[in-house]
Amino acid sequence: MALTVTSLALASLFSQSPPAEPPKGAQVTTDLPSETPSLGVQPLGALDFSDEMTQGRAKLAQQGFIFNLNLTLDSGWNFTGGARAGGFMEGLVTATAQFDLEKIASIRGGSFLVSWQSFFDTNPGAYNLVPDYWGWESIDSALGNLNQLSQCYYSQSLIDGALVVTFGKQDALNSFLNPLGATGYFISNVDTYPAPMIQYTPTYPDQAMGVVLVGKPADWLELKSGWFDGTNSYPSGRVPPHSTGSLGPGTFFDNPGSWFFINEIDTSWSCEGGLEGSAAVGGWWQSGKSIAYVTNGPADPQVSDLTGGWYAQATQRIYNPDPTSTVVRGVRLFTQGAWGSPSSNPAHWSVAGGFAFDGPLPGRDGDSFGIAAGYAAFSSNPQVYQAQSGLYELNIEAYYSIAVTSWMFLQPDIQIIVTPRGSSELPTAVVGMLRLSVNF
Repeated sequence: MALTVTSLALASLFSQSPPAEPPKGAQVTTDLPSETPSLGVQPLGALDFSDEMTQGRAKLAQQGFIFNLNLTLDSGWNFTGGARAGGFMEGLVTATAQFDLEKIASIRGGSFLVSWQSFFDTNPGAYNLVPDYWGWESIDSALGNLNQLSQCYYSQSLIDGALVVTFGKQDALNSFLNPLGATGYFISNVDTYPAPMIQYTPTYPDQAMGVVLVGKPADWLELKSGWFDGTNSYPSGRVPPHSTGSLGPGTFFDNPGSWFFINEIDTSWSCEGGLEGSAAVGGWWQSGKSIAYVTNGPADPQVSDLTGGWYAQATQRIYNPDPTSTVVRGVRLFTQGAWGSPSSNPAHWSVAGGFAFDGPLPGRDGDSFGIAAGYAAFSSNPQVYQAQSGLYELNIEAYYSIAVTSWMFLQPDIQIIVTPRGSSELPTAVVGMLRLSVNF
């Protein structure tokens, strides 16, 4: 249940530790003036209905305020396999505003971000057709329609950016995981976070209150640590537990001991010809009592006293047609793997990998093409998960993202989900999708 692509990007684009590359769409020139470096990576081009709107947006940015509204619509059809054939349509609206407090209130290095999300879908939805484990259609909340204040946090940059402290309700994927970067590429979750962390990570639609520290002792090294409200997995007599995405700060300050901790070490490098790369290793654990609720899993899931695991990921650009260009082009490979204890994690290990090709065709610098696959192995403990021993889930995805304009993208996509949810009763599903993303 992770938020990949555009809606997560809108929240993370303005963070104090921006990703190394511009967002998908590759349009580096934007509505906003270049003299706003404290706002990090600039947002995607936006649909302005008049020159006055464009000028007004730029003036607001100069004064320290950015507002962004994104609409993502998914339509798809399960041709065969899964639970049943059929089509679906769903949408996610994300409204994000950031305030540069250095410009507004002379608080050097301070910023405040707030984000609202609204998800809606048809009945049946994506997971009704193909009830997989990893999340083949990741804007689907799996909770039905929702409206929630998804993020509301304050960031403070210290020691000339060598340390950034963020506190408030936030998405853990803003700072951790994501080998290709938080702007997202694939519609499924195989390029965002590993299967063993699905049940615990505070990400869409389960964003949570937390504190994140990001230290940068050298240009090539980042040290990250996060402490989040973990009551999304707390067995409070409700199965499934309450989603933290719909909660306020109360369960952080009055917590029953259910915390999600994550630490990550990131390294980066640049080879000759603009062939940059990165690698990261991390560990996570869920303290206190927790329960891994899985749809159609054990009716009475096992309660764990402590669970956790580790992960590693790497990215390497292997082709860059023009290292001097400010537009991101070329081919990047990525891989990611993770392990979690099979005594408490439904998916106890997973591996994923693939490539993304930015600007694959002449004159189409804003387009992107990619193929990825992810393999998740399930626990054979029937109190943790009811998949038959030795069963797995394999997700394969191919997409082509078309930059219609700097603010509109169309993404045809095909996915193959082998043994969805690790169930021998669910045949291999073949799904075709079309994603429309519009940035206002």
